[in-house]
This record gives sequence, C-alpha cells and structure tokens, in this order.
Amino acid sequence: MTEVRSAAESTVVELSYELGRPDWSDAFRGRGKMRGIRGRLQAWLVPVLFAASVWLISHSPLAAACAFVGCLLGLVARTRVLVAKHAKVAATMGPCTVTVSDSDGEAVCFTGAHMETRRGWKSLGGYVETAAGFVLLSPAPHLLVVHYLPKRSLGRDDTDRLRGILDRRLPRRAARPPQH
Repeated sequence: MTEVRSAAESTVVELSYELGRPDWSDAFRGRGKMRGIRGRLQAWLVPVLFAASVWLISHSPLAAACAFVGCLLGLVARTRVLVAKHAKVAATMGPCTVTVSDSDGEAVCFTGAHMETRRGWKSLGGYVETAAGFVLLSPAPHLLVVHYLPKRSLGRDDTDRLRGILDRRLPRRAARPPQH
C-alpha cells in the first residue's frame, strides 16, 4: 500500500512492507559500497597488517597466509551475521508501515505491531540508494544503517517522490545512483 499526500508545505509517502534477509543484505551491501576506493583499501589494511605481524613474530609465511585468509573470512562472516541478526529482529516485528514526510518536524515514522519510532531529519546522516531500495544512515562519522526502505513497496512515481524528498532533506552518500 502506498499513499502520497501533497499539501501546501509537505509531501508524505507511506510504505507498508515486511523486511527479510535479502533486504538487509542489500542494505549492508549498499552501505559497504559507499566507502569509495580509500575505504576499500582501508578494509584490506587490517588483514595485511595482521598477517605481516604474524609473519614477523613466527617467521612462517604459512602462518601469515592463514592469518590473512582468516581475517578476510572473518570480515565476510561479520556481514552475514549482521544480516541474519537484523532479519531475525525484523521477523519478530512483522509488517511495518513507514511514513516519510517532507515537513520540518517529524521526518520518518516507523510503525510495527509492537513499536513506533519517530526520527527527525537531523537524526539522519544521509542515504544510499540501491537497485532494490533506500538505506537510511545515521549521522557522521559512523554512518550506520538505520533503516531500509524497499522499492518493491512503491510504484514508479512514488519511488521518484520518495527520492525527491530524500534528496531535498539528506545528502546522498553513494557515488552514483543505480541504473533503472
């Protein structure tokens, strides 16, 4: 269900959906891609430094290689664990209704069966658009995933309206928008 109301001073887009594992996977993948080349090189820094320190201490290239591969597998597993935990929490909440408003007061209202959360525009640090949805982020310097708004719950015109609201109110944190 999508509802769009235009008033003299605000536009409201309402989404109703249920989040699953593919949604959270897309959210964390979109968050990871916003780092740019510098951030991606920094992601390799920890495994390389750890492997170098193991090699210096043990004088064994095999131990250093194992440490490097272990760090890389740990980074991949960390993302999968985060996705699984977010999906588990979302499954207990059930269907969710999100209202995004262009007004100065209340920006985003998340309503589920057992909770209601309201966030103002100043409590959000930006957003990332992926091919399947919009990822709302916390303010800098952390830019953590706050919530995910899937495009499947919107029509084409409503997607453009939501993108317009987010562009007016939040900085886009991705290098380029996805291809449609």
